[in-house]
Amino acid sequence: MSTTQHPAGRPISPEATQADSTRGTAPTVDADAVLELLGDEYARAVVAALADRPAAAPALAESMTASRATIYRRLNELADAGLVASTVAVDPDGHHRKRYHLVVDDLRLRFGADGIELSLAE
Repeated sequence: MSTTQHPAGRPISPEATQADSTRGTAPTVDADAVLELLGDEYARAVVAALADRPAAAPALAESMTASRATIYRRLNELADAGLVASTVAVDPDGHHRKRYHLVVDDLRLRFGADGIELSLAE
């Protein structure tokens, strides 16, 4: 199975995604890595939960009855794949907490003579 990656072979960062989208070109992502990751039920559940609204990892773990370690692992993998990013928010009690959000709305999957290509939809 062939894949298309960022020109430097690294996962797409949120900054690169935003910069490329303003230029009108859709960057590509590593199809093998993303498809394998989305084959995991917890990763899919995290993506589905974050599609509704940003969330902190403990809240995601609670809502999915999964361990925090599992959720943090999936969040890190999704971030490495360029699908999720985090921001730091201050809670009313003064604690700092990371909130995770999706950085892509659509992915385009294409099958061709060169294999499978997965890119961010324009």
